Amino acid sequence: MKFLLTITVCSSIYNTCMPPAEMHPMYDSFTDCVMAGHENSLYVLKELGPRVESNRINAIFNCKQIIGT
Repeated sequence: MKFLLTITVCSSIYNTCMPPAEMHPMYDSFTDCVMAGHENSLYVLKELGPRVESNRINAIFNCKQIIGT
């Protein structure tokens, strides 16, 4: 079984979110997926820099189990 990491970037000011981005490759365990979710979310926020503060941006991640992989 594999886990697919998705990250959604949202703005609290505009009350909108971008479509979830699927992060590949998939992960072999839920733990690996969650750890990568935290790391990748932090990377996204760092890349956005001052826009995080001015647009109240947050990153939400999810690890979805993919059956049959």
